[in-house]
Amino acid sequence: MIEAIYEIGKIQEKKDFLEEFIDDIGDNYKHVFKIVIDISDINKVKYLGIEYEEYDNSKKMKYFYKKGSSNGPDKTPTSKITQLDKTINTKIKPVFKKFLQSNCNNISAKDMLLLKNIQYVVDENLNSIKNDILNTGISLSNKEGGVITFVFQKNGEQKYVGEMDLFVNVFKQNENEAYSSFFRNSKTESKAKDKYCYICRKKATEVWGFVNTYNFYTADKESYIAGGFKQRLMWKNYPVCPDCAKTLERGKKYLDKNLVYKFCGFNYYLIPQLIFNNEDTLKNILFNKLKRYTDFSLSEKKSTLIEKTEERILRELSEIGNYVNFNFLFFEKTKNVFKILLNMREIAPTRLKYLIDSKDRVDLFKRNFPIFSPIKIKKDEINLNFSFNFIREFFPDKKKNNKIIRNYYFLSILNDIFIGNKIQFEFLLSHFMQKIRSEFLNEHWIEPLVLKSYKIILYLEEIKLLERRKGTMQNYENDFEKFFSENPIFDDDVKKALFLEGVLVQKLLNIQYQERSSTPFRSRLNGLKIDEKVAKRLLPEIINKLEEYGKNYYRSLEEAIAEYLIKSDFKKYSVDEMSYYFTLGMILEKHF
Repeated sequence: MIEAIYEIGKIQEKKDFLEEFIDDIGDNYKHVFKIVIDISDINKVKYLGIEYEEYDNSKKMKYFYKKGSSNGPDKTPTSKITQLDKTINTKIKPVFKKFLQSNCNNISAKDMLLLKNIQYVVDENLNSIKNDILNTGISLSNKEGGVITFVFQKNGEQKYVGEMDLFVNVFKQNENEAYSSFFRNSKTESKAKDKYCYICRKKATEVWGFVNTYNFYTADKESYIAGGFKQRLMWKNYPVCPDCAKTLERGKKYLDKNLVYKFCGFNYYLIPQLIFNNEDTLKNILFNKLKRYTDFSLSEKKSTLIEKTEERILRELSEIGNYVNFNFLFFEKTKNVFKILLNMREIAPTRLKYLIDSKDRVDLFKRNFPIFSPIKIKKDEINLNFSFNFIREFFPDKKKNNKIIRNYYFLSILNDIFIGNKIQFEFLLSHFMQKIRSEFLNEHWIEPLVLKSYKIILYLEEIKLLERRKGTMQNYENDFEKFFSENPIFDDDVKKALFLEGVLVQKLLNIQYQERSSTPFRSRLNGLKIDEKVAKRLLPEIINKLEEYGKNYYRSLEEAIAEYLIKSDFKKYSVDEMSYYFTLGMILEKHF
């Protein structure tokens, strides 16, 4: 993976050092609040107020933003706003003091005095700065964030941070020092002379020990450090020369800007990795093929098109030749903390093609019983062609105390599908029935949910990953065996009996609703927790109710259920599995 990012970085245009080093603020930041400081008299520095402007990406080098610690100030006096109070207290308040401490060896005595005086003015006017920003009346959101920066006024002329030699020259005059986070942390330095670089495999005049691209490698905890648990010796674990460190940064920036996609609500990087490195081939993939996917991914914003877009990316990738593999790096980024959720490595286009072709076979299978016809709802319809979002519905995130709690089971299943690991049927059924029961007990419509779950099962069967108990198909030559032969998951008498009992009970519920506008027999279904005892109790109860209504039109169905029940061995089945076949019968009742 690191090698793939390095190769991407190698083919990027090399720009002026500072232009590469300074970070892009990002298009989600629409508002810029400028703290105006008068420095006409170095001994009488003054705070003049807040000026507002809309964010202009052409002013990248004027804003001069360089990200720093998540719990401290940034490396330059420009910061993104998370929460206004927190940003002012942790980013703005200490920024000049920290800048002076970090760069004291490269700053003149006159500039040191200026920085100290600016810091004093900021400290004295912190509340005024906050109130003046609030008084602009600009509201911030996740889609329209804000930035706080400084402008410095001298004799009526204003300059942005990036127009002040004081801030620019510190980095410009010492390029390697600008990348100090790659070899220095709050505790120590980790670098060595005349050692071999892990990335380029060449001997370098210097290697650094804290190069950490996307948290693949970390020195945050001593238990992660081999060789005596000493951070200063991290260069022994993962030595990276300055040139390779900068190349990795170029690759990372390209990924951040061009190769971030969404899949079922998760962000991921799509990172191509050639089987044999060739710059022209990689350029063609990045600047032609993947650029096209980025364009349509960005253009289709409506929620009704999201699933189609996600599938289309996989479908298009599957058509690329086997000279390249793809890495799918799922991640989460909150409050400057980058967390890898799943790293699917070296997925071949042939594997993607197999997954997509299997989906098409399941969706296009010609059925005598059209159980997956689109469901009409008002002016729209629910499409039941397989989607990975079907799986996501049964493994959703949860919200607790206004915090999102991720459901990582979905990513685990996704990983199993992509790399070909078996998936336990019982595990899926427990989650299917948990969701279905909850909706049923709340008297919600469960038809789409149940049909989606069945489509998931058929898809996993098609790609040969579903680990389940299989029975022996027997044909009883009744009216229902044609359906069972078309749906080979019903390969056992227990499954057939429960399914048909679900069909029969739904027919009773339909009659009750027609007669009474209510369905009191639902209370006899044990909240869709169907075991052997409940299954055997229900059949005579259903028949009795149908007789009471004088509408028992289902003798052949009842006889078939009875025949299957007599030959059923319930012992090897869980409550969830028995309940699932019963519920599936209820939903598919209209086809019998």
